[in-house]
Amino acid sequence: MDFTQLSYFIAIAKHGNFSAAARQFYVSQPCISHQIQMMEKELGMALFERNTRKVTLTPAGEIFLEDAKKMVDLMENARNRLIQEEKGSMHLSIAHLASPTHLFLPPVIKRFREMNPYIQIEMHRLDAYGVLEAAQEHKYDIYCSMALDLSAVPSLTGKMIQADHYCLVTPKDHPALTRMDIDYDKVASEPFLVFNPQRAAVMHRQILQICSQLGFSPRITGTYDLYEDLLYGVESGLGITILPYRTRNYMNGSLAYTLIDVPNVSADLELCWEREITNPAVPLFLEVFRDYMQKYPEMFA
Repeated sequence: MDFTQLSYFIAIAKHGNFSAAARQFYVSQPCISHQIQMMEKELGMALFERNTRKVTLTPAGEIFLEDAKKMVDLMENARNRLIQEEKGSMHLSIAHLASPTHLFLPPVIKRFREMNPYIQIEMHRLDAYGVLEAAQEHKYDIYCSMALDLSAVPSLTGKMIQADHYCLVTPKDHPALTRMDIDYDKVASEPFLVFNPQRAAVMHRQILQICSQLGFSPRITGTYDLYEDLLYGVESGLGITILPYRTRNYMNGSLAYTLIDVPNVSADLELCWEREITNPAVPLFLEVFRDYMQKYPEMFA
C-alpha cells in the first residue's frame, strides 16, 4: 500500500461515501474503489461495509484507521522536512553598486526574506567593473548596475529601474555656485576628481563627455574606485566632481548637488538576470521587486 491509498482510505472513512472521497481528490469513483480493493486484497480483510446508502468501517477498518492516520502523518512530516531542506539549499546571489541601490535594495531583500525564509541570500557589493566582470562570467543571479555596462552582456535580460541625470558636486560654498548658473570657467580651473576608468569605464567616459559638451577639459587630480571615497575627497576639499543626481540621497553632508543641463547623457540604473533562468529563486525575487516598484513608484521615477 502507498500514501495515496492510505489517503483515500482515510477520506472514505471521514465522508462515509466513495463519491465524496473521489471528489476530494479529483478522481473518479471507480478509480478510488479500485485502490481500496487493492488495499483490502493486500491486507487480506475487508475495511468497509458497503451498502447503497452509506459506507461504514468494519471492525478491522476501525483498528486500521488509527494506524493509517499515523502513517500518513509520518509521511507528510517526512515530506515537509525534505521540502524545507530543499528550500534551505536554495540560494540567490546579488551583485550591486552600493550607492544607487542603498535606498531600495535593503527593503526589497527584507521583504523577500520574509516571504522565502529558506532561501539563502548572498550580497556582493562591487564597483561597476566588478559587476560587469561578474556578469560576463555568469557568476551571480541578479545584477544591479549601470545600464550601459550591463547592456554589453548578451546573456542578460533586464529592466531599467531608474533614470538619472548628472550634477556638479562641490562644497556648498564653492565659488562656482555664486550665481544662478554654474560658472564653468571657475569649474574648469578646479582640481577634478573622477572614477577610475578601469573600474567605472562608462561613468568615467560620460563625465568626460559632459565636460567636453560644456566646453572645458577637466584638470583631473584624483581617481577613485568607490562613490564613498570620491565624495569624501570632495568633502575634504581635494577637488570637485560630476556624479548622478541621485547620489545626493546617499551621502549629503556639506556638499551641493547642482544639476547640469546636458542632453543625451544619462546615468540609468538597470536590474538584470540571465535570459535562461535556471535558479527558481530568481523569478521569486523579481516578483517581490516588481511589487516594491509598484508600491513605491516615486523611488524609481
